[in-house]
Amino acid sequence: MIAAIAHRLMHTTWLIIDGYSLLHRFDPQGARRPSGLQSARQKLVRHVEEIATGQADRVTIVFDGREAGGGEGYESPAVEILFSPAGRTADAVIERLVHDCSTPESIVVVSSDRLERQTVSARGAQTMGCGDFLAEGEQRRRHRPHRTTRPPPSTLGDYFPEKK
Repeated sequence: MIAAIAHRLMHTTWLIIDGYSLLHRFDPQGARRPSGLQSARQKLVRHVEEIATGQADRVTIVFDGREAGGGEGYESPAVEILFSPAGRTADAVIERLVHDCSTPESIVVVSSDRLERQTVSARGAQTMGCGDFLAEGEQRRRHRPHRTTRPPPSTLGDYFPEKK
């Protein structure tokens, strides 16, 4: 199953994530604490930056409106972060993004909301559950080569000083 998901993501142009759906799977306790909601969202964004790098050309996380805890201060160099406008849900924004895309088959929508997944699938997008997305991301992260910083190699001149 993970291999099929990884294959799906390798060919993704645009990854659209239902923010609160993923947050409830990623950090259920943080999502329930009003005082910790902003912090939990920021942790989620950082986690998505880590695991979604290289999975798609474009990554968008859509959260329900700004009135649900503020959207100020959310910036990411790798992830586009959207908050639905007042009176609209994140699901409606995701559906609009898929509908407006000329190549919906290049989109993978990540959500645990079955109705949302059926709706965007009917419009041509691929879907993935939040648990599968997190599991696949962790697997990619574990198998990613670790970067190490090595000191530059010494030159022979350091060992054999010049004779005068």
